[in-house]
Amino acid sequence: MTALIAPMPWRTAGRRIAMRLVGIVAALGLASACTTSDSGGPSNQTMGTILGAAVGGTVGGLAFGSAGGIVGGALVGALAGNLVGRALDQQERTRLAQATQNAFVAETNVPTTYTVAPTQPTSGTAPPPTVVAAKPVAAPSTRADGSTCRPIELTATKNGQTTTETTTFCRASGSNELKPVSV
Repeated sequence: MTALIAPMPWRTAGRRIAMRLVGIVAALGLASACTTSDSGGPSNQTMGTILGAAVGGTVGGLAFGSAGGIVGGALVGALAGNLVGRALDQQERTRLAQATQNAFVAETNVPTTYTVAPTQPTSGTAPPPTVVAAKPVAAPSTRADGSTCRPIELTATKNGQTTTETTTFCRASGSNELKPVSV
């Protein structure tokens, strides 16, 4: 006795949508890979997009256990990484990461702020320093898996332009590593 099993239409449609989204992310990655820094390597924006997509896809896949979670996480991570990478160089990102760590464990909602002097040699007048800050916007909460999460407002002011983004960061029980999550 042989049974014919037809695919469920909602599964097929969901897979098609997921594959299209993966294609869009790949196209964006390839397009941003064409941009290079002054030194000839990948630009900060490119690296931010790629790393953000990788971390976001991993977190989304682990959090939701589905292809949709991976794709959604990758899209959110790519966007956030692109915005941060476009604006900040390595030293500025390092300082922002330190500010985020401090804000995560802070007792109050006072921001941790760092001023970073420009590292690029320039002719003429030096550009203004970059100011990065992180401020907790709510109390930490504990999830069922034992991880602690807290929304942090990240702010960067560079060349007179200020970018602000609120991201929820989580730290696994027994770890010091913060990971951004989309909730």
